Order: sequence, then C-alpha cells, then structure tokens
Amino acid sequence: MDDMMELLEDFLVEAFEMIEEMDQDLIELENNPDDLDLLNKIFRVAHTIKGSGSFLNFDKLTHLTHHMEAVLDKARKGELRITPEIMDVILESVDAMKAILEYIRDHGDDSSPDVEIESIVKKLDAIVSGETISNDESDENNQTNEEKGDSKLENISIENIDDIDVSELSPEELDAVLEKLVEDINTPPEENEEKEESAEKAQEEQKNQQENKEENKEEEKKPPVEKKESKPAVNNENKNLTKEEQKKEIKKQLVSTKEQTIRVDVKRLDQLMNLIGELVLAKNRLIKIYNDVEERYEGEKFLEELNQVVSSISIVTTDLQIAVMKTRMLPIGKVFNKFPRLVRDLSRELGKKVRLIIEGEETELDKSIIEEIGDPLVHMIRNAVDHGIEPPEERVKKGKPEEGTIWLKAYNEGNMIVIEIKDDGKGMDPEILKKKAIEKGIITPQEAENMSDKEAFMLIFKPGFSTAEKVTNVSGRGVGMDVVKTNIEQLNGIIEIDSVPGKGTTIKLKIPLTLAIIQALLVASQEDLFAVPLSNVIETVRIVEEDIYTIEGKSVLKLRDEVLPLVNMADIFEIEKILEPEKYLYVVILGLGATKIGLIVDRFIGQEEIVIKSLGEFLKGLPGIAGATIRGDGRVTLIVDVASLMKLAKETHNKKIVTESLKEAKKKKEKPSDYVVMIVDDSAMDRKIMRQALEELGVTIKEAKDGIEALNMLKQNDVDAMLIDIEMPRMDGYTLAQEIRKYNKYRKLPLIAVTSRATKADRVRGVEVGMNEYITKPYTKEYLQNVVKRNLKLEG
Repeated sequence: MDDMMELLEDFLVEAFEMIEEMDQDLIELENNPDDLDLLNKIFRVAHTIKGSGSFLNFDKLTHLTHHMEAVLDKARKGELRITPEIMDVILESVDAMKAILEYIRDHGDDSSPDVEIESIVKKLDAIVSGETISNDESDENNQTNEEKGDSKLENISIENIDDIDVSELSPEELDAVLEKLVEDINTPPEENEEKEESAEKAQEEQKNQQENKEENKEEEKKPPVEKKESKPAVNNENKNLTKEEQKKEIKKQLVSTKEQTIRVDVKRLDQLMNLIGELVLAKNRLIKIYNDVEERYEGEKFLEELNQVVSSISIVTTDLQIAVMKTRMLPIGKVFNKFPRLVRDLSRELGKKVRLIIEGEETELDKSIIEEIGDPLVHMIRNAVDHGIEPPEERVKKGKPEEGTIWLKAYNEGNMIVIEIKDDGKGMDPEILKKKAIEKGIITPQEAENMSDKEAFMLIFKPGFSTAEKVTNVSGRGVGMDVVKTNIEQLNGIIEIDSVPGKGTTIKLKIPLTLAIIQALLVASQEDLFAVPLSNVIETVRIVEEDIYTIEGKSVLKLRDEVLPLVNMADIFEIEKILEPEKYLYVVILGLGATKIGLIVDRFIGQEEIVIKSLGEFLKGLPGIAGATIRGDGRVTLIVDVASLMKLAKETHNKKIVTESLKEAKKKKEKPSDYVVMIVDDSAMDRKIMRQALEELGVTIKEAKDGIEALNMLKQNDVDAMLIDIEMPRMDGYTLAQEIRKYNKYRKLPLIAVTSRATKADRVRGVEVGMNEYITKPYTKEYLQNVVKRNLKLEG
C-alpha cells in the first residue's frame, strides 16, 4: 500500500510539472504551428500521462488524453494544421486534465463529478474526423516520421551525450544508442565528418520535401548554414576497451548526467530555514556577549582569540544562511509561465490582439513569496489586457500597431526583486480617476485638489474603485486591485505606478527576496523596542520641536522640498509617555510606494539582522505589527508592519498630539506641593526626622520601609526624588538604586543616600549603583533641606 502511495505521489508531481510545461508549449506552438520538434514534445507529454494514468487505472484521465493524443498525432503527421479554433479545444482538454489531476490529488481517484469530459472528447473526435487525406499521403507521412526517428538516432554522438535523457528510452532504444556511441568512438574523425555531411544532406532534402507539401510546393529560402565546430578528440582510453566495456562506460556517463539533482520535501527546507534562524539569533547573542566582555576586560589578551572565534562563527553562519536561502529560491518563471495562456485566452474573449513579452524569468525569489505573488500578478495582467490595451480598430485610429504589447519583466535591485508590468495601451488620466473617486465617495473634492498624479494613480487600489463602463466576466466590479495591494503589502512590498494618457501604464512591484531573515532598524518608543524593516526606511533625521509645523490641525515636518505628515510612535500604539522629553526628536522617514510619513521615536538603537517569528494565532492580525524577533540580549522585539502602521497613523484622531504632548511634558511645576519625595528607611524614627524636615519645604511625602516596598510604590506613583537608607531588610539601598537605574524612565531621578556608612568605599559604591548625593548621619535639618531643594531645583 505504501509503495502504491509513493508511486501515486511521484506520478502527480511529474504530471503537474509536465502539464505546466505543456501549457506553455501549446501557446508557443500556436505562434509557430510548423515547429515539428515542439509538436513532438507535446505529443510525448500527452502519451506519457496517458500511459501512467492507464497503469494506475485512472480511466477518465486515460480516455481524455487518448483522444487529445489522436489530434496531436494527426498534426505531427502533417495531416492537420493547428488553428486558433483547434487550439481552443486542445487547451480546454489541458484544463480538464489539470482538474482531474487535482481531484486525484485530493481524493485518490479520477471520478470527479465536476469535470465533464465527453463534450471535449466529441470536439476532439470531430477535429480528427474533419480532415480527409489519401492513403498514399498517409503512408508517405508515416514513412517520413519513421525516417525522422532514424535520423534522430543518427544525430546522437559522443558530443551531445549530456542531452540524452535515458528515462525516455526503452531498453531496445537504449541498446541502439549505446551501439551508436560505441561506433562513434571507434570511427576515425574523418569518417564521422563524411557521415554527418551525408546525414545533413538527407535531412535537408527531407525537410524541403515536407515544407513543399505543407506550403503547396511554394519555394522557400534556405536557412544559412552554420559552420560546424570541430569534434573533440576521441577518448583513447575508451577506444582501447572492448565493445562491452565501452558500452558500460558510456551507460555510466549517460546515467550520471541525469543524477545531478534530487527532490527534497519542502518541509525539510522549512525546518532547515527555522534552524538557520535560530543559529542567527544565537550568533547575535554571542556578538552581544562579546561586546559586553570586551567593554569589561578591555586590553586582555584572551579577547583577541575570542574575537577570532566570534568572527569565524559569524562568517560561517552568514555563508550557511545564504546557502540555505538559495535552496529555497525558485525562478520567477514558475509564475510567469502561466501568463501567455492567460493573455491568449483573454485577448480572444475580448476580441483584442495582444502580445506578451516576458523578460527575466530566471530571476530567483524565495519559495514562500513565489506562492503569494501569483494571484496579484494575475489581477494586474487581466487589468492590462482589459483596461489598458485598446481594441484593434481603436489602436489603428490612434496610429498604433493593431496588436498591443504587454511587457512582464523581473530583475534584482539590491535585496529586492522588481517586477514590472508595462503596456502600450490607453494609459490613465489622473483627473478622470479623481472624478470617478469623488463620484463613488472614496475621496472628497478637497482631497482630490491636493492630490498629486502619482497619488491619483494609486486610487485604483481602493476598494470598490473601477474605471470600467460596464461589468463583464473579466472585470468591472471594483474588486481585485485592492486585494492586490493588500497582498503585496503583506509581503513588505511596495507598489509604484506611472502612466501617460494615450501611451500606456507601468506598474512596479518591489518585493524583498525573502521573508525569513531581514535587515531592520531597531528603535525605541518610551521603554518599548520595535524593529522597522530597513526596506521601508528612506532615512533618519534629528529635529527640534521648532521644526514641527501645524497645517489644518495636523503635525507636519518640512524636510528639504517635501512636507511630510508627522506622528509619534507612542501615539499610534498608545504607549504611556513616561520619559522626560529630550532636546532633540528622532524621526524615521518611512516610504511605501508613493506614500511617505515621519515617525517620531525616542531613540535609535541601530541596525540588526533579525529573524521573523510569528506571533501565533492568539495575537495574529495585531494592528501595526507584522511579527516578533529575539534580539542579541534575549529581549523580544515587535516588528512593525509599515503598511498597517501608516493606516493607523491616518486614523489617529488628535493630530496635534505630537506637539501638545511635548509641551505638556515640559510644563514646569508651579508650587512645592507638586513635587513628590519618597523616604525609604526601615527606622520609623529616621523616617520621622526626614519627614519633619521636608514638611517645612511644603513638598508631598511618600514613605516606604524597605527597598521592595519602595520599588512597588515607585511603579504606582510619580516621584521627583528619593531619600534612601543603605542598611534595610529584604532589599538594601544599593540594590534598590541598581534596580531603579535599570528603568530608562528613572535614569534622571535624583537618588540621595542617607546613611551612617561614611567610608570612601561606601561612597564609591553609591556612585557606582547610581546615587546622586551621599548624606552621612548625623546631619542637620538645614543640610538635608538644601540637598533636596538643589535636586528638585526649588527656588529660595
């Protein structure tokens, strides 16, 4: 049973690959109906699928492919010419084959009630019986094909041994090939050249006869004869072997050329990628530890050796990461190859003439992204054919060629891949787009007035927006392009549009090469850390509050010749503002397509390579967040979803909150009671003495008996200064100060030690843990008051 399941899996993998290739070849055949090699290749695919299907008892699949094979066989014999109408039926058969294979994959048999093949079979039979040809001609054609089979064997030589596919040869054919190659080795070069020349002449005569018949004996120009390359020297070692030994050596070489690749389960690659991700995290952690050790033991000899080890691990990890990522890379041609068929079917349905030119199909992209970009590209190609390319008569009136052209191009740009969809159609008028958007209530007239042309082009991605005059099977309902934008943005991609009315439209998609490991800019908003994908970061700037302007109630930043919307990251994620504002503000300029925004953060941490981790089902879809990562210091950091963050920024109701919150935070306290001082001492008497002294100042007083109680109270209250005893139960004053300084928001909080420990070592220890002042008991009331007033900046 397991063997049969394995056999079925192998059949499905091979069949889907063959069908996909057949689809492309059929479109090519329609453009070049006289290409006999291509026709034979398509016939062999149909024949192979029929044979495998018959072996596995898939009667429905076998029945359909048998009748399709009959049409292809007649065409390759020259008894039938492939026309667009005949190609429609063949492509319909291929679609049915795909549907049957998908049903087999899902259910294990081919008895799908949804796939009706009898009507297709009748059409195929009608094509076969519709052409009558005399027996003489039929015999002659059969003879010609036999001769072609012989000539194919004649073309086999030791030169093209790498091109021979052993898997497609029967035992008899393989034996004949081996005989031919042995003969080729043992024949002197001069004889071989003579044989090749005579074989070429025979093939040329045969080709001319066939062309004369198909073109009613019209004269055609002979193709230029290419110079033959000189043959490589015959391997003398093989020449000295016996005939049987030569056969064995050649057979070994034939098989080895076809064993250069193996099939690997995608799950194994995903598992390997996850392990590499963990290795990258460990590398980042190791680098962080090394930096800490270097700072502490600067100048030590062992650091040089440790540095070499860390550098070596870093290099190997990077190389391993690149190697594993390459195994996940697939040529984008896997997606592009289905579009010739799509364009062909759409253009026939719409009565248009459209040519698709594909470039850069060898460009590689991560498998996970390849799987996601197919549908968005389908929508854009459909739009280009339906909305972009004009009908033939309209194009002729405009002085354009009757046939429209769509270019589909892919190329690398840094760590991004760029996909261009360009057409030479009618283009888009930004004013018409604005008018349509106003009519549908998508934008207001005022917004339209302030909108640039590029922003107007982006309106086509709004839900419900369509420029079609009527709804058709192809388009017109206003769905699709908004989904395209959402899907591309989920891949951290960018969409750019440029269009010239009457000339055409160009859409550019910029997508990261991989989604597993990315470069990110680490920033802090108050106490929280975030990772921003570097692909969306245009630049970072440092500004002062005076650089922020307000236009119609919205905060904006004038950066060179641009005015950018400005929003605080803390406002978007509703983070409590607990840090004292600095003199400077740090702004990340983010870009997504034509849209730019300034994001205020509190600190720039730096750039780091991060591994993207999912947040899981419970936190999936968190607004503004794409995932999480683990930093070198072990802290979990959230990764920003730039597209979602921009939407959140627009939805922020109080746009002036940026400047207002800064002014509010900087507002001075007006009277002494606005200040809060916490006394931390385990002695009730000492607390009373300090309280009486502070009451005369008029400040608000909080009391705690030990370090743990003080720390808990500090988290619940705003405190402006602390008087701390050193010797206390549960948590002493030194430990308390250390814990307080771990929090960024308390890094400027005045901590005043009040203790009887007066040695120099005690004072040094106090400074090390973060104490600002050191008061030794006993002290005078006035001295304590002066120290507190100085730290609170109280006047008088």
